[in-house]
Amino acid sequence: MFDEAKFEEALATPRLQPPVPEYLAGNRGGTRVRVLTEPELMAMTKQWFVEYEKKIALYAQHGIDIGWTLEWAKKYWWSWLMRDMSLNHELYTPDLQYTDVTSFGRTMVGLDEFVRYNFAFFDAIPDWRYDPLPGEVFIDLAPDGEVRVVVRYLGSGHWSGPLRLYPYDEKAPTIYGTGAFIQCHGVDRYYFNKDGLMYKGDTSYDIFEGLQAAGILPRDDSFLFKAMLKPTRLVGLWRSLRERRS
Repeated sequence: MFDEAKFEEALATPRLQPPVPEYLAGNRGGTRVRVLTEPELMAMTKQWFVEYEKKIALYAQHGIDIGWTLEWAKKYWWSWLMRDMSLNHELYTPDLQYTDVTSFGRTMVGLDEFVRYNFAFFDAIPDWRYDPLPGEVFIDLAPDGEVRVVVRYLGSGHWSGPLRLYPYDEKAPTIYGTGAFIQCHGVDRYYFNKDGLMYKGDTSYDIFEGLQAAGILPRDDSFLFKAMLKPTRLVGLWRSLRERRS
C-alpha cells in the first residue's frame, strides 16, 4: 500500500551511478552546461511538490478542487523512480493512449505497451531518473471536467545500454549507448478523465540534444554532422524524379 513514508523514502533514494561529470558539452547556455548533482535534483523535486501544494491551495480558494492530482503525482513519480508498477490501476485507464518521440508518430495503446516503452529507457539508462522543474507545471481545466497537466522536467543518467525504439521489443530498431552521462529536458502532457485516471498523454524532447550529449551524433557545427546530412538531398531528388515519371 502506498503512503507518504514510501514517497519520502523514494525522495531520499539516490539512483545516479558515479562518475557524474561537472559539465556537459552542449548548446544550452554556451558550449558547457553545468550538470545538476543528485542532491540538487532531489532538492529540486522536493521543491516542486511544495510549490504544487501551494498551487492546489490557490485553486481551492476559487472553489476548484484539484487536490487529488497531488496524490496522483506522488504515486506516478514514485512508481517510475522505484520501478514499481503495482499502482498502475490507480494511475491509468486500461486503454491508455500515449505517444513519444521514439514511437515515430504511432500511438501506444494499453498499459503493457506503455510499461514496455518506459522500461526500454530504463534498460538503456539503468540509473535514469526524472525530476520535475519547479515552476514548470501548467494546469488546464475543461468545462466537461477533464483535467490536463503539462510538466517540464530533467532526465538524468548514464546511457550505457541499447535503447529500443517502437515497438520496444527485441526486433525494434535500436540506438546503442556509449556510457556517457546525459541530462536533458523533457515535457510531458497528461489528460485525466472524471475518475482521476490518465487516459492519454505524450512526451516531447529534443532527441538531437540527447544523441549529441551521448556522443552518438557529432556536434551540429562539425564537418562530420554536415557530411551525414548531405545524402538527404538525394532523397528529395529521387522523389522528384519519380513524380516526373508518374
